Amino acid sequence: MARLTLMLFLILNLVACTQNSVKKIQTTLNTQVEADNFYAQGDCENALPLYHTLSEAMSSDTQSLLRIGNCYAKVNDFSRAEQAYQQALLRDNQFVKAWYNLAYVRAQILANTVSDMYKNVGPTSIESQQIRDLTLEVLAPFKIELDTPEHGE
Repeated sequence: MARLTLMLFLILNLVACTQNSVKKIQTTLNTQVEADNFYAQGDCENALPLYHTLSEAMSSDTQSLLRIGNCYAKVNDFSRAEQAYQQALLRDNQFVKAWYNLAYVRAQILANTVSDMYKNVGPTSIESQQIRDLTLEVLAPFKIELDTPEHGE
């Protein structure tokens, strides 16, 4: 009788564990659907916390990290976008979309840096023309127009 009670107890525990696992999976799937719907509508403000939850809940999830990075990139928070893409690449170093987006974000950072340099280095600086030439070269793919100061101003 003691064996039967023990077996029944173990079976009931297994069933309870299985039900909890199913509930966790269902909750995760619901969160994924909700996050994807917000993202598809361009509502990153509501999608971001859900994607953060998903990326923490699933250790191999790279798609949520990609979307986190994309949301940050949309609002020009390139530092956070860069971190999200790097985390995705730590989980899967062959994730092409993360590599592409990471390169794009870093290019944007470079474009911002050289644009600021261009605006802040005076035309009387010895390196002024070299800096301006470099700036125009770097910014060319971004089609960013800069006001070119007249020499001698």
